[in-house]
Amino acid sequence: MKNIDDFLLTKDVTVGQTKQWINNKDADSKTKLIDLIHHRFYYRYVKHLKSIDSGFLKMAVSCLMIEALESFRQGKKDTKAKGIGKQMFKDFFEIEQILFPGFKDVHADFYYSIRCGILHQAETNNGWRILRKNSLLDTKNKTINAKKFVEMLEKSLENYTSSLENEDFNSEIWNNAIFKLENVCENCRVTK
Repeated sequence: MKNIDDFLLTKDVTVGQTKQWINNKDADSKTKLIDLIHHRFYYRYVKHLKSIDSGFLKMAVSCLMIEALESFRQGKKDTKAKGIGKQMFKDFFEIEQILFPGFKDVHADFYYSIRCGILHQAETNNGWRILRKNSLLDTKNKTINAKKFVEMLEKSLENYTSSLENEDFNSEIWNNAIFKLENVCENCRVTK
């Protein structure tokens, strides 16, 4: 059986390296952990979202990214518990209200009608439509511009990694990120 420390988190970063960086907590480790987090989000989500033509698919993947990003930001193991997912979107839209104006006011409708609708029924609900034109959010006509949404989501990732760069390892944002990274590493373990 493969040693968990040898398990690859990216093409060239192992669980063992990640654990070592977490333990070291020096400037070099900080840079490498930020690069790892950025890599996970950019190469799993953003890079591909930019090349996808389907607005619907852009929003589905964007919802996955929002929950994952908030899990890092808040230090959550997962979002399975009742109400946690909805809270993640509320918190995300409050933190990023400059990038996503108006979304904090419709966060619950967004969660149920966009996120849950797309991920559970493969369709939006409650009259919402996903477009690739017009304004980012039009609450009157219940439309979201998926292309602009992805652009703002990329900026949100940059905001998060910049916050990590500007804080020390003893800060809440780093405590949360490390908790999540440790969980990511543990999820690589074969349990059966």
